[in-house]
Amino acid sequence: MLQLIFGLFLTLLATPALIWAAHHYGWLDHPDERKQHSGAIPVVGGLAMSFAIAVSAAWFLANADIFWGLLISVSIIVVVGFLDDRSSLSVQRRFFAQGVAALIMALFAGAQLTSLGDLFGFGTVALGVVAVPFTIFAVVGVANALNLSDGMDGLAGGLALISTVFVAAAAHFTGRVNTLMALLILGGALLGFLFFNMRLPWQRRARVFMGDSGSLMLGFLLAWAAIRVTQAEKNPLPPAAALWFFAIPLLDTVSLMLRRMLKGKSPFHPGRDHLHHILLRVGYTDSQVVLFIHLVAVVLGLVGFFGWRLGVPDFVLFYGFLAVFALYFYGVKHAWKLMRLIVPLRQPRAES
Repeated sequence: MLQLIFGLFLTLLATPALIWAAHHYGWLDHPDERKQHSGAIPVVGGLAMSFAIAVSAAWFLANADIFWGLLISVSIIVVVGFLDDRSSLSVQRRFFAQGVAALIMALFAGAQLTSLGDLFGFGTVALGVVAVPFTIFAVVGVANALNLSDGMDGLAGGLALISTVFVAAAAHFTGRVNTLMALLILGGALLGFLFFNMRLPWQRRARVFMGDSGSLMLGFLLAWAAIRVTQAEKNPLPPAAALWFFAIPLLDTVSLMLRRMLKGKSPFHPGRDHLHHILLRVGYTDSQVVLFIHLVAVVLGLVGFFGWRLGVPDFVLFYGFLAVFALYFYGVKHAWKLMRLIVPLRQPRAES
């Protein structure tokens, strides 16, 4: 638990200093047609967490063979994310940098998908020569799924923390000690960030945002850790079970991209058509939406975790996830029809 305390303390220490720097140097996020928050908010939460994680990892993991590969790859992501927060890089540049970072991670940080388990019920799916490309695809996919979920105070940070808890539990059971230490550091950093980002009784609005530098960094680290535990030698976590640990970001992102393409739009076209946007338009408050999505994420994560621990076959977990995706896709595509069948919470929406 010492790693968690380090991550928490350093994030609590770094965030106020970076908030001051953000106001001084203009590292602020201003409201626009897609961003409905009030006032200019510092976008330095990702930098604060990155600082805490890097310093803590240097203390606890410097002698691990995965340290330098992980540090370099995640540093690329943080820098590119910060530049994107400042000047909106093109999609091509963002994905190129993410691909390079994921390649370094796959080759030098001990995170390479070589097997997908018995995904379809016909035996183990070994990736062979496509292991590295598939790893890059998976890492970039998870990172961007979490990045796209960053749309409300506390939402992405809470989802990342939930995923961290489940992957950390898997790291414990699979004997991945270094991975578990990294996840404890990450969990502490997230708790420190959420102290400034969540809507709390003494804090009606977020005081800081994580920005792309934070959400992409979190996604990369969680993808790295998930790959490590799914490819462990001792009692590995099935990749199909790992999908449930990231269910909400994956379901929302893939569904959103498919819906946009069916409308003839680019899957990367910006918009307000995420799950949290839909729930807000129904009339729920910001806090209710965040709490609901977090609770669903916990339930889905428990399905994957206990499915693994109880020995549910990989293909059952995988086909079950696809079934949930089909229901989710239908639900958000016909959200307004379905909402007529649901009695909304009586409390009027008074937050923004």
